[in-house]
Amino acid sequence: MNGFWQMWAGVLDPKLCDEIITECEYYKIFDATVGNSELNKEIRSSTIRWIEPIDKNSQFIHDLLMKYAELANRAAFGFNISSLHQIQYTIYDGEKEDFYNWHIDTFFGNPSTYDRKISITIQLSEPDDYEGGDFEFDHQYEQPPKDDLRKRGTVLAFPSVIGHRVLPVTKGVRKSLVAWIEGPKWK
Repeated sequence: MNGFWQMWAGVLDPKLCDEIITECEYYKIFDATVGNSELNKEIRSSTIRWIEPIDKNSQFIHDLLMKYAELANRAAFGFNISSLHQIQYTIYDGEKEDFYNWHIDTFFGNPSTYDRKISITIQLSEPDDYEGGDFEFDHQYEQPPKDDLRKRGTVLAFPSVIGHRVLPVTKGVRKSLVAWIEGPKWK
């Protein structure tokens, strides 16, 4: 752990990871977009499923993500957070060399009364399930250990304003869960 990101390497049981995947795969699949629902294959290529956080069958996913976001916030961030409204199950396919180029998760200037404050991701694939697909922070920041990031069941939380990317998956399939914890507008 450090003050910039918080990580729990391989903390989630493989059975729980399987349950998350099974629940997520009930939802409709979409091509991933950027910003205001723009399809841009130069910035992002993957498929996603939007998980309904208030669905009774998906509630355990919401609760798990909030638990780790609150732990991270208390340990390192101290942000004014209130809720989690969006959960995204992402699949990066090596046959398509799926990736997500440099981006941040907060959309400054959005017309709402909230901003994304904490991004949280769960690694659902085994490290041997794919090649490439490494997660990276902007290089001015300390990087979490790659081997720990690739462990199935690893939870990573970080401020949504920090640039990050997923390098192209060159073989196999990488599955992950991503969510954003919101709070009142940044001040």
